[in-house]
Amino acid sequence: QPESIFRADTPSLMGMDGMTEKAADRIVSATKRLEEAESLAASLLCRDIKVKTRFETDYPRLLLELNDPPPLLFVRGHLPLEERRTVALVGAENATSEGIKLSSRLAKRFAREDIQIISSLSVGIDAAVHLGCRATTSESFAVLDHGFDQLQDPERMLLAIDIARTGGIISEYLPDQQPDKQTLVEANRLMVGMSQAVVVTEVYADSRRPRDILSFCSQIGKLAFFMIDPDVGALLDEESLSHAVTHGAIIIEGHDRIDHIIKSLV
Repeated sequence: QPESIFRADTPSLMGMDGMTEKAADRIVSATKRLEEAESLAASLLCRDIKVKTRFETDYPRLLLELNDPPPLLFVRGHLPLEERRTVALVGAENATSEGIKLSSRLAKRFAREDIQIISSLSVGIDAAVHLGCRATTSESFAVLDHGFDQLQDPERMLLAIDIARTGGIISEYLPDQQPDKQTLVEANRLMVGMSQAVVVTEVYADSRRPRDILSFCSQIGKLAFFMIDPDVGALLDEESLSHAVTHGAIIIEGHDRIDHIIKSLV
């Protein structure tokens, strides 16, 4: 029983089949921090931050396809619904007006097809995606590359509050976790893992998030699309085009071909 395990000392735990000294020491150490964990759980509950573990039935099933699904998810609002299709829609921070228009149009189309949309809270394309969803009164979801306490920029904070009202803000980090290169990589992985396909609308050599996301799609065999507005042309440079093609992105040109993306979401 869990209670007896938590009450046991290291020598007692070592008597269990398959138990190592390192694992026993970690269990004993964790037991001493149960009060601290209970206090943290209570404070998160007061802030309306839900904690989801891999052992819960509503943990995103798609994440279990990753080699290293996050053990915990911290959520304001709710997680994407398993019974609905989900797409990640992302792009450059230094977005053009044409890219923002295309991304907003795509977001609205996906929303009308009852497709859930995941993006980040970055400025540019990703922010336009959430605003496009809002214009259709549809929910969207945002993945953070830091803890909730680090969401301090007023504009991003207002957008996050708006998203959480109907959709969800998702992080795999404790509230005080600051962003760094590694958390950005892990957040991109999480976004890819939670979606059935990824769509990129604008990307350049310095657009780390969408380029990383395309790389992750290639690594785990996730469908990736690059959308081109025929009236504007491709919103990317030669280096980014080579990166997208090398990592298996499917080039989609023409608004009438959005159906190809929608039909792929199975």
